[in-house]
Amino acid sequence: MDSRTRLVVRNIAGSVVVKGWSCVVQFLLVPLTLGCLTAYEYGLWLTIASVLLWIDSMDIGLGNGLRNRLAEAVAIDDWDKAQRLVSTTFAALAVIVVPVVALLQWLIAVVDCYSLLGVDAAMVPSLRAVLHVSVAMIGCTFVMKFIGNVYLGLQLPAINNALVTLGQTLALIGVALLSMTGSGTLVYVAIAYTLSPLVVYIVAYPITFWRYPQLRPQRGAVSRAELRGLFGIGLGFFFIQVAGMVIFATSNLLISRIISPAEVTPYQVAYRYFSLAIMVFTIISAPLWSATTDAFTRGDLQWIRQTMRRLNLVMLAVLAALVLMVALADWFYLLWVGSDVSVPLLMSIAMAAYCMLLVYSTGYSMMLYGIGYLRVITIVTVIEAIVFIPLAVWLGTTYGSVGIVAALIIVNMACAITNHIQFHLIVSGKARGIWIK
Repeated sequence: MDSRTRLVVRNIAGSVVVKGWSCVVQFLLVPLTLGCLTAYEYGLWLTIASVLLWIDSMDIGLGNGLRNRLAEAVAIDDWDKAQRLVSTTFAALAVIVVPVVALLQWLIAVVDCYSLLGVDAAMVPSLRAVLHVSVAMIGCTFVMKFIGNVYLGLQLPAINNALVTLGQTLALIGVALLSMTGSGTLVYVAIAYTLSPLVVYIVAYPITFWRYPQLRPQRGAVSRAELRGLFGIGLGFFFIQVAGMVIFATSNLLISRIISPAEVTPYQVAYRYFSLAIMVFTIISAPLWSATTDAFTRGDLQWIRQTMRRLNLVMLAVLAALVLMVALADWFYLLWVGSDVSVPLLMSIAMAAYCMLLVYSTGYSMMLYGIGYLRVITIVTVIEAIVFIPLAVWLGTTYGSVGIVAALIIVNMACAITNHIQFHLIVSGKARGIWIK
């Protein structure tokens, strides 16, 4: 086994442990949060949380750009360039977040948030306070989370996963305390969820750059030239992120608007259950992103081809697992959230199909992200985002929340197909034109 594959295997093993605990935390958070909030408030919080992900996409792809460029610099042992990349990314994120958060805080104060989210003011009188607090915390985390991208660029995704999981664990402790003391209002729940990851990144900052002093951000290392390089690849990631956010974040919003905030809960319960398969697959595939960057930089296409063949076998195992999960779904829902939340069988089947499609598409996109050819993925995902909202409104109005999942399946199918085609064109040496951009 070569050194690159050994590093991938070690990160997979570490991520299994970390993500295993993350899975436990995520499942415990649902009943504990439901113990603090009503089903209506919980559905609203899920909607708000998904909308807050938009802030995360406003880094113009700098985080993922850092991941790729840092991996390339490390592959050729250019640590001076690596430090410039880290310093430039940190500075750029700080410059971006201040006006974005200020604008959002102003909008929250002047816009009718209740009408926008379809919320009854009598049931949730603290909506604006929740939004103000959440945006402030997420904005600070937006800057500090670049630390995770540093570890991703160093081919250490298990450590990035550990940071994310520590934040989730702190949130779990906070929500558990709120539940036990009976003080679990929507505002306090929002603070527990959004402050926890920020605390983890603040603590991780000095530890990270004590371990890697050659990467410590320095004002003198901020470089316009590196910023242009980061933007070059980062803009592709940015458009992909934004398109993904349009599709993912608006799903909850559409259900809330078209049907009811309460209907977001069974949708999210089904998604969280079946996304276990995505989580397991991501544990295996995530280390391949930066490892592929390293292999492609060194011209090792044979390693890339062999790795993809192994990943296809993993996809078949995921398909079998999803079929079993559908069979066990009703029993699991009852055990997990009790009889208060009802998830129809058709929703479970549709969500399983959607998650399998994401697994297939992700397997190829991870490799393409590592290679750095993003033009086709960017174009296809933007088209998907444009088509999704009118399609989801039509199907959601006609068939309810299952119709919105059907819309997710339809639009994501395009990217799954083009990812497959582009990957095989590249590794066979037949890619030309747009396929190698």
